[in-house]
Amino acid sequence: MISPSDMGRAIARQIRNAIYDKYGGRCGYTGKPLDDTWQVDHKTPKCHPVWFQPEETKQRMGFNYSCNDAENLIPTLAIVNHYKRELDVEGFRRYLSKLHIRLSKLPKKTKVPRTEKRKQYMAKVSEAFGITPDKPFSGIFYFETIGK
Repeated sequence: MISPSDMGRAIARQIRNAIYDKYGGRCGYTGKPLDDTWQVDHKTPKCHPVWFQPEETKQRMGFNYSCNDAENLIPTLAIVNHYKRELDVEGFRRYLSKLHIRLSKLPKKTKVPRTEKRKQYMAKVSEAFGITPDKPFSGIFYFETIGK
């Protein structure tokens, strides 16, 4: 007989697999193939004020789903999920639109370990989106191109 905790883990694994398959094993934001460290992101984060509103208010605002519904969950590269933090999709889009400027302001050389680590981190994020100091974010996420 299967225990309730084993059943819960099996269901969670099924949900996670379905999210992974949502975009063919690709990050919903970048379109890059997911690696073993991929994470599930909430497009509208759990801390967003909309989730604390009455149901009729949420529906009026166009939220006809709950925080943990498949519609709100997206597979993402761990570094992208980390960089997005608590931002919603539009906030993340605005934040990325200025990344090329932040890249151009980074020092070329540094002896400060913390600054070097920050440069490496920002380089990974910008590479995932194809952003350079001369090439800003396109403004379009991978999940927005699916089915068009």
